[in-house]
Amino acid sequence: ETKASYMSLPNKKQLAILCIVRLADPLASTSIQTYMFYQLKFFEPSISAERLATYAGIIVGAKTAAQVCTGMLWGRLADSEFGGRKAVLMIGLLSSAVASLGYGFSRTFISAVAWQVFGGAMSSTIGIARCVVAELNPEKRYRTRALLLLPLFASAGTLFGPLVGGMLSAQQTPEEEKMLKGYPYAAPNLFVASVYVVAAVCVFFGLEETLETLQHTEGSFARRLRKRLATFKSSRQTVDYLPLASEDFTPGSESPVIEMSPSNSSFPAINEPAKPTTRKKKALPFRRIWTRNVLCTMLAHFIIAGHLSTFANLWAIFLSTPLSTSPPHPPFTFTGGLGMIPREVGFAMSALGVVGVVLQLIVYPMLNDRFGTIRIWRWALFVFPFVYALAPFPSLIASYFPPKVVVWISMLFVLLLFVIGRTGVIPATTLLINDCTPHPSVRGTIHTAGTVIGNLARSFFPIIAFVIFGKGLQIGVVGLGFWCLASLGGLACVASWWVIEGGNGTEIVLEDEGEDED
Repeated sequence: ETKASYMSLPNKKQLAILCIVRLADPLASTSIQTYMFYQLKFFEPSISAERLATYAGIIVGAKTAAQVCTGMLWGRLADSEFGGRKAVLMIGLLSSAVASLGYGFSRTFISAVAWQVFGGAMSSTIGIARCVVAELNPEKRYRTRALLLLPLFASAGTLFGPLVGGMLSAQQTPEEEKMLKGYPYAAPNLFVASVYVVAAVCVFFGLEETLETLQHTEGSFARRLRKRLATFKSSRQTVDYLPLASEDFTPGSESPVIEMSPSNSSFPAINEPAKPTTRKKKALPFRRIWTRNVLCTMLAHFIIAGHLSTFANLWAIFLSTPLSTSPPHPPFTFTGGLGMIPREVGFAMSALGVVGVVLQLIVYPMLNDRFGTIRIWRWALFVFPFVYALAPFPSLIASYFPPKVVVWISMLFVLLLFVIGRTGVIPATTLLINDCTPHPSVRGTIHTAGTVIGNLARSFFPIIAFVIFGKGLQIGVVGLGFWCLASLGGLACVASWWVIEGGNGTEIVLEDEGEDED
């Protein structure tokens, strides 16, 4: 079988639109990470370090918690002929744009949380984008390569997001705050909102509906309703008359007529093509979706998504936390962060994105072709416990070696290990979630379930980790949060051995489909 390349993928225009959609969310979240520490100080200048860490956890968890509450509803709507993939993507992108604007112009902590909740509740774009990519590429050799594009552009989002947040957010000087009229964090959110709007416009004009039940109809519910209203209006204005043939008809007498409405006419239009008639396929009942492999895959995804997102947010706060003035007592008793300003945090976080893009574009496809998805996935998971164990030690190095070059080298070494592990895990997790789908009729539900479960982890684990991090600062052990995270990384390694590579919708065959195949 010929191996597929990125250039040989079909539906390139559709994939390009979905890649823009996938770029937007990580761009928004990583942009916020770079200035979150200073934004919370802006909301409450006298806030303590412990309370700030708790507030940061709430900001991070608010959006994902809202996505947990509404995600399955969006997934079912995307699988329904009353909605479809395209409608759900449009609603999510436009709502996220509005939420970004509201967040950027917030002046209180409560307002910022409220906008995060709104953006999360109205959006489920990531899971639906994965679903559409899989449906555009049913052949496995193309599907594997196409699904890798989404994590690639997510990494691009993590590259540009910190730069946007770090470079566009105003610093703590009166002149800059006056220039932005009291909204120092509006500029990066205006940029993010414009990206969401561009993605929505591309989806509206360029993306084709892939839901099977809408492909042989007139489109989504909204489009069908609009066409029916137009047809009803025209039927009130137009009346057709047809002569009734009569053998007794003589010239000079009136010909009898029959009034025919467009709806009951039995005379088809000559130029009107016959519409294809397709039997509606049965959908897999909701209770039958949750096979053993689906549950094991979702459990592993829950743990993995939890520790990956927690580290990214914890690391950003760690970089912004001021340096400690108390003497360290290695190997475990030392505290303080690296005292970086938003621009420095932005460059440090974007370094993660640069390496991730290169590895996912060049290295991962070759490894995936040689070793397979699940083997790479399991190997990469073993990297994270070591990463999290080493993560706080740049603070200790900063205490003994004040030159920033040494600190940056140690920090980039930790980031390099993290990106290597993440490159092997995130694309593979996307592929495994898609392939564990037991039947094609529930693909949107499966991908949305994966998004919901990932968001549940992203709203649950960061809050706990930030509380532990704050307690660690209080007792002089800054690494406490990271070391607890290392144990979670070890648990993910164990859970990965319960997962098998699924059949991508072939596990369950319904009765009607069996008869069709016969």
